[in-house]
Amino acid sequence: MGSRKFLQKRNLLEESKSKIKDYDAIIGRTRKDYELLRKIGIPCKAFIDGNQIQTIQVTKQCWNHIFKHPIKRQSRIEKLERALCLNMAIKLLERTTTYQEVSRERDKGGNQHLFFGIIGYIRGNRIKVVIRKQEKNTDAKFILFSFYQTSQAPIRKDEEKKLL
Repeated sequence: MGSRKFLQKRNLLEESKSKIKDYDAIIGRTRKDYELLRKIGIPCKAFIDGNQIQTIQVTKQCWNHIFKHPIKRQSRIEKLERALCLNMAIKLLERTTTYQEVSRERDKGGNQHLFFGIIGYIRGNRIKVVIRKQEKNTDAKFILFSFYQTSQAPIRKDEEKKLL
């Protein structure tokens, strides 16, 4: 039985460490791509209202959560790792037809939000995307909240021995 090999899998942490000298250029390019997404959104088949595919809105809040959070992700390597993950997160949202997690949380203002976790493998990398939707609002939008690489595709034991 043949097993699928992910020749293009990436270790974003290691890649971030090796590309740290290009930090400003990569973040700048990511910012440009992000601003384009703010205008057009990301269609996602996991959220369908009637026969209409919902568009995930991309807001400044997600950018601030990922790249400007005062406590989380303070190092440039962590920020670069997220920047390198953006295209995989977009691809996952465009391809997926289901979400895997749902949770409910209140914000500081008392508004209740639903958080949807979409998890999938893109080219051998396990990616998680978090989508937020205000629960009580009648015209609530699906909003991109966060995205990150959780792991790489596991390597089978016999393949691991070949690598050593």
